[in-house]
Amino acid sequence: MREGKILFPLVDSSYDNKEILSAISTLLSGQLTMGRQVKEFEKEFSNYLNVSHSIMTNSGSSANLLVFSALTNPMRKKHLKAGAKVAIPSICWPTSLWPIVQTGLIPVLVDVDTDTLNMSIDSLRLTLEKHDIEAIMMVHVLGNSTDVGELLKLVRKHDIILIEDTCESLGAKYKNDYLGTIGDFGTFSFYFSHHMTTIEGGMIIAKSQQDTDLLKCLRAHGWTRELSNRYEVESRYHYIDPRFLFVNTGYNLRPMEIQASFGLEQIKRLEEMNKSRRDNFHNLQNAFLAHALWNNQLFFPKTLKDITPCWFGFPFLLNPDLNIDRKALTTRLLTLGIDTRPIVSGNIALQPAVRLFNVDLSMGPFTGAQSVHERGIFIGCHSKPLGQELINLLVFNVLELLKS
Repeated sequence: MREGKILFPLVDSSYDNKEILSAISTLLSGQLTMGRQVKEFEKEFSNYLNVSHSIMTNSGSSANLLVFSALTNPMRKKHLKAGAKVAIPSICWPTSLWPIVQTGLIPVLVDVDTDTLNMSIDSLRLTLEKHDIEAIMMVHVLGNSTDVGELLKLVRKHDIILIEDTCESLGAKYKNDYLGTIGDFGTFSFYFSHHMTTIEGGMIIAKSQQDTDLLKCLRAHGWTRELSNRYEVESRYHYIDPRFLFVNTGYNLRPMEIQASFGLEQIKRLEEMNKSRRDNFHNLQNAFLAHALWNNQLFFPKTLKDITPCWFGFPFLLNPDLNIDRKALTTRLLTLGIDTRPIVSGNIALQPAVRLFNVDLSMGPFTGAQSVHERGIFIGCHSKPLGQELINLLVFNVLELLKS
């Protein structure tokens, strides 16, 4: 590999001329703000996941914000009050955590299992014993998950609201159900690097029409335009122009038509792209395990019973017995054209911003998250098939560096 050129990037471009032509057609149509195509994409996404209610947003982060805004909104019959505690894994993205804080709730960090990189059920069980937890923000990390069967037992036992942050895991399944469709809410991201892209964009899965109406109301200013019972509601306020009737608080988190036009093309080949991700993961792992230089230098994540993963990246943990300097390794890999990143944002309990707000760290030390933080790396998995020659070269370079 030539120094300085990225030959194995974290992300490959998943769109082609079909998305470009669709976007151009949308631009020429004159309808750019949220309209018909957004509704059509919401319908197609619901069909894909076999659910009834999908609500598109301008990003996956906005999807998380809207969910917690709905959960704490007084118009929701079962809403969370200020100060309620929400369990969340200590390996997560900041915008999985911040909506909990931003809506007046208290995140309680829970340790993760280094085998799966996901929330530790043992740590969660202990957290439920020590705290009055009213909701769980289950982040499905990198296309894998925890023991969902045990998670659901705890949810039912303690009557807890379950939110699934599935931004990194679109297409992964628990038994026959897609992750993101199991809890009370599921959120997804269509950022450029994710399983499918709308450039920026996100989606929420809700279980009821009432929650769907509330989310749509909050998504756009708090007005009534998208309520399923809008005419009934508007009839109560005859003295206000129904086009500008505001019945709740709200944001402007609406997606654009051009984003939906991308999504409508992308979802047609989502299965194909996800198959490539799964195949690439297995081919990479098998190439490492079969290589002559292999000596257990890396630990790969495990998949638990009933989980069918859909990998966002190719993660691994460095063997602690080898005393490998992770930072030095990633620097040297980059000189060989292999891009890397930490697993999500590492142990989020270490982030300085966490100390500025009311984030409950009492379940620490987060030894699992710390191991992931110190030893975890991931490289690209990609939505297109990786050639065996490139895989072999990549594996050789990684193992050669680990040997030296």
